[in-house]
Amino acid sequence: MFYEAFLAGTWASIGSTLGKLSGTPTIVGDSYLIWAILLAVMVLTNTWGCRYYLRSLDAANNSVAPTVISAASSYVLSVVIGVTLFDDGATVLLWLGIFFIVMGLILVARPRVDKVKI
Repeated sequence: MFYEAFLAGTWASIGSTLGKLSGTPTIVGDSYLIWAILLAVMVLTNTWGCRYYLRSLDAANNSVAPTVISAASSYVLSVVIGVTLFDDGATVLLWLGIFFIVMGLILVARPRVDKVKI
């Protein structure tokens, strides 16, 4: 379940990166063919991510953990891609937000321990 949810977030990040690339004039230029190919691959990538998300929901007891894991992995990977590939600004507040997202992910994804009644 965790693996599928993480992959769902990863594919969503890749899909959004392809979407941003399709709107970048230095990549696309005047070519409608490149634009159409990037958009088609973006749709396929997002569809693949939805497939993994649905598989993680199917394997989970509730929908909270797959949703949080998928969203957190997508957000963190999108920030890393934005900083490295698109030269987006990375402030201390942004990295602090990522830290809190990862801490929340750890809290939500940890295994549940049932207390034994005496």
